[in-house]
Amino acid sequence: MSAPLLNLSADNPLSLVAALRRIDITVPHITEGRTSQHRERYLMARFVATEAESSLLRYPLTVEHRDKPDFVLEMRGVPIGIECVEAVPKEWYEIEAIRERKYPDALNWGHRFRPGEKVFSLKEKDEIASGSRAGPPWVGDMAERQWAEALEYFIRLKTDKLRSGNYGEFSKMWLLIQDEWRVPLYSYEDIRKAATFCISLIGDLRVEPCFSSIFICTRSWLLTLGSNEVTIKPIRDIWRDDRP
Repeated sequence: MSAPLLNLSADNPLSLVAALRRIDITVPHITEGRTSQHRERYLMARFVATEAESSLLRYPLTVEHRDKPDFVLEMRGVPIGIECVEAVPKEWYEIEAIRERKYPDALNWGHRFRPGEKVFSLKEKDEIASGSRAGPPWVGDMAERQWAEALEYFIRLKTDKLRSGNYGEFSKMWLLIQDEWRVPLYSYEDIRKAATFCISLIGDLRVEPCFSSIFICTRSWLLTLGSNEVTIKPIRDIWRDDRP
């Protein structure tokens, strides 16, 4: 079976949206063959659908799905490399795989993870997957700060690779993040506060060489992290709504 890649070209926003609508961006369950290409396709498709009519994209454009970086977005002949990363706890997919196989109807309860680390035993992961092991309470702005620290970890990880020359063929690079960090952030206000905390942590990562733009897809929002502020807009889900 061929890899689930996202390759397309468009002359204007309408043709871009039409091309995206024809692409199945479904991400299979972990135990049903999910790959990094599935996740990258889902993330990039939702990103360009949201930005289709914004000044960020210029036409004609092409999108090429590849590796190191994950995508090349060429606009009016100018290429931009786009690297994707999923901000997810190291153990989360192991827990989800257990849940899918053994406890498909179970709910998980707010456990705390540390970026880049494994903190639970196999027995504890089974208990979390089954829903029998509840996490500790979240108080104050703990959720916002832990989210910010986790996102900083993934931004730093990819920036280190950029500074090591991994994407040297591109003069401009964007970082696109799918947020799957397990913290109780639900409202617009919570997300803005968490993103503001994150901006305060990554000042050294905005010094060149660096990603010229950092985008985060979280819940139903697309965040753009600026130097001193965050821009938030709703993700345009053209695969569910009826907008042209």
